[in-house]
Amino acid sequence: MSLPASRQNAKQPLPQSQDSDPKTAETSRHRVTGKPDTYDGQETYTVVSAVYNAESYLDDYFDSLYAQTISKERLRIITVDDGSTDGSADIIKAWQERWPDAITYLHKENGGQASARNLGLQHAQTEWVTFIDPDDFVSEDYFEEVDRAVGLRPALQMVSCNMLFYLEEEAAYEDSHPLNYRFENGDSYFAIRDEQMYMQLSMATAFFRLSRIREGGLSLDEDLKPAFEDACFVGEYLATLQTGIVGFLQAPRYFYRRRTGADSTLDASWQDPDRFLTLPRRGWLALLTFVQQRRGYVPAYTQNAVLNDVAWTVKRTLNHPERVDSVLDEDGRAEFLSLLRQVCSLIEPSVFWNSPARHLSYPQKRCLSFFFEAAELPEERVHLRRIDFAKKRILIEAFSEDVRFYLDGERLEPTESKMVQRWFFGTTASRLYEHWVPYGNRRQILSFATDKAREGSILVSGKGKRFTGGAGIGQLVKRYTRNWEPYEQKGDVWIVMDRDTQADDNGEHFYRYLMHEHPEQDCFFVLRKDSPDWKRLRDEGFKLLAYGSAEHERVLRSCSKIISSHADVYIHSYFGDNFYKSKDFVFLQHGVTKDNLSNWLNDKPITLLVTVTPQEHRSIVEDGSPYVFTPCQVPLTGFPRHDALLQKALDAQGHAPEILVSPTWRGYLAGDTLDSSAEHEFCPAFADSEYRRCWESFLANDRLHTIAERAGCKVVFFPHTNVLPYVKDGMFSVPDYVELASADGDSSIQDFFSRASVCITDYSSTAFDVAYLGTPCLYYQFDKDEFFSGGHSYSTGYFDYERDGFGPVAETQDALLDELEQIAERGFTPAEEYARRMDETFVFRDGRCCERVYEAIKELDRPRTEGTG
Repeated sequence: MSLPASRQNAKQPLPQSQDSDPKTAETSRHRVTGKPDTYDGQETYTVVSAVYNAESYLDDYFDSLYAQTISKERLRIITVDDGSTDGSADIIKAWQERWPDAITYLHKENGGQASARNLGLQHAQTEWVTFIDPDDFVSEDYFEEVDRAVGLRPALQMVSCNMLFYLEEEAAYEDSHPLNYRFENGDSYFAIRDEQMYMQLSMATAFFRLSRIREGGLSLDEDLKPAFEDACFVGEYLATLQTGIVGFLQAPRYFYRRRTGADSTLDASWQDPDRFLTLPRRGWLALLTFVQQRRGYVPAYTQNAVLNDVAWTVKRTLNHPERVDSVLDEDGRAEFLSLLRQVCSLIEPSVFWNSPARHLSYPQKRCLSFFFEAAELPEERVHLRRIDFAKKRILIEAFSEDVRFYLDGERLEPTESKMVQRWFFGTTASRLYEHWVPYGNRRQILSFATDKAREGSILVSGKGKRFTGGAGIGQLVKRYTRNWEPYEQKGDVWIVMDRDTQADDNGEHFYRYLMHEHPEQDCFFVLRKDSPDWKRLRDEGFKLLAYGSAEHERVLRSCSKIISSHADVYIHSYFGDNFYKSKDFVFLQHGVTKDNLSNWLNDKPITLLVTVTPQEHRSIVEDGSPYVFTPCQVPLTGFPRHDALLQKALDAQGHAPEILVSPTWRGYLAGDTLDSSAEHEFCPAFADSEYRRCWESFLANDRLHTIAERAGCKVVFFPHTNVLPYVKDGMFSVPDYVELASADGDSSIQDFFSRASVCITDYSSTAFDVAYLGTPCLYYQFDKDEFFSGGHSYSTGYFDYERDGFGPVAETQDALLDELEQIAERGFTPAEEYARRMDETFVFRDGRCCERVYEAIKELDRPRTEGTG
């Protein structure tokens, strides 16, 4: 098959993903096996495709079918136009003129993919039928390979083909589909009643016998939306078969197009209540019931198909209450839980516990086990999360409250423990228990026991080795430190940084403290050489390393600590593999953690996380919090940058008043990251976003201009780092009377904080910085419901803007300007209530935050004393 023009630059050898097996990737090449129309074939095949606004992809789709090596007389294509409003019909008809004997065009009112496929099935006449989607395409030998298998094995009742991803934006192929383990060892065949048969979830990659479909009276459920209709149809089809075999063929390649921007469409489906109510009822439960009635039992592969889909809901919603509450009310949540219990009653506990971890992880199984009545726990697992070599202790994560630890057979009490709540549809579905367990030497044996499980195992990491029954400390250390050889620590060298592109945050201020107060500490500051901050810091005497340089990588390999105000992968896991565990990662934070960031932070390799306020500290370390960090990992120190901020505020006294406008970012507007960096590509959705419209409109509002003129102050707009490129490119307009501020190397965000008379933000933690100085704030939250609806990496936390904020909350522009007028009339002093909140929030205004952070870091290397963690 010759690739169409839109794919001419696609990489022919499939690129390996980070976790891919080189052997698997090598066998996953896009093969060219022959010329079109050179294989006669034995069977005739019908392709039924539901088409809806697919004009951009139809030529690729038809081209791949027209270029098949199998004779063109062996193909029939039924395209069902499901009410398209673009040029899809014209493209189909043009191809129909070119290939009239093969292509049938049907049109219907829009009713969804299932209804279109059902209509196509009614017009199919060949024994074999498949359902290729019109935005995908197939390898040129696709039908030839299937036909050869069917010819050799007449007992075949269904054929499954290998799916690969075509990455539209990169014009590249990727063999990373989670079900491709089915093809790692070549072709596989299973008897219909073989419990070991692989699950098949897609109709698009499968071939079915039309006679069996009609004998079984099967059709797709047109009310089953927005997902799972494929898996449901496949499961029902298999349940109607009494004899025969199913084949899983490696050679025929189905290329699934990952379309640019498709993720937003998938995310939108989670805002549909049908995803939580109709799908479980008409999908999971209906399939299990149908199969039970037809077969008298439910095969393991069908149970696993349901569990696989349930897993997506668990991954999406576990510990994300906002993602459920924004879609379902209390009755809806209760209905979902009731449906889930009915589903679990039809799944055997043994199938559930033995389902592959690639589909359902052990923590997710522990959550779902809550819905299996009287399901015996076959095995208890604990996870080794961290080893603290200086203090000779191991951080173990358990899933049962009654876990008991033993060292060389003697009962061992943890030096520190914490319970972590995990929420699921308004219930506490499971809990985690974090324990610091001390050890004496590496020859000792660590084991554990519970009252609920017959046996237990220690898992070193998510993809690591399991030690059943117990393990030597030396064994655990060896596994934990695998692949550390290139990263051997040489001395006590600290790497400090903020973003790779920008300084002027806690990292810079902490490094400056080290440079002046602890010159004996060997440390470097990392920054890109083209950063506007480079020259300023170099001239000040900072020992700089150019991010990404050979020298940076050399020092990074051998350093002992990485200290940063940001916790992005490019900072703490620069080299990938097991590098991140070989260094202490100290997270200085970019802002006060006021919202629930646990789903983002819990997976970070954080050794130490500094906090600013008592409320923030409690929200992270207290029992029942959603964070996995224990008290010894979370010191209450204050931010390093706050020491300098106090002095800057004193220096700014008498300065003309300024209205500082400093909104935060929206994760859904972020383009893809550029290589290993904090920089992002432009996002096309930004131009039409509510975010841009509301903030542009506010800055251009005549009332804002008038208020500023009356008060004799200027308006300063300090955009988020991710917004600044849009401002510079002209996609975000800033009026002439508004000063555009940025940390450009000559100025500091601290200067703007210290000079601000009022800060207008939305959800940004910059409000804490100005409130630290006693400056009033205003919160403009025009998109409050959407912001906390699950589209971001965090949800509502302990901080309530109305109850705990440092100023009024406005949801409209007029309300915001009314509040601003009142603050200006008071001379930009905070109301009494807000002043009190500021005093109660900030307990450290003594200029010693850097000192406390330094002591907390030094404590990491001090040996454990008896009786301490």
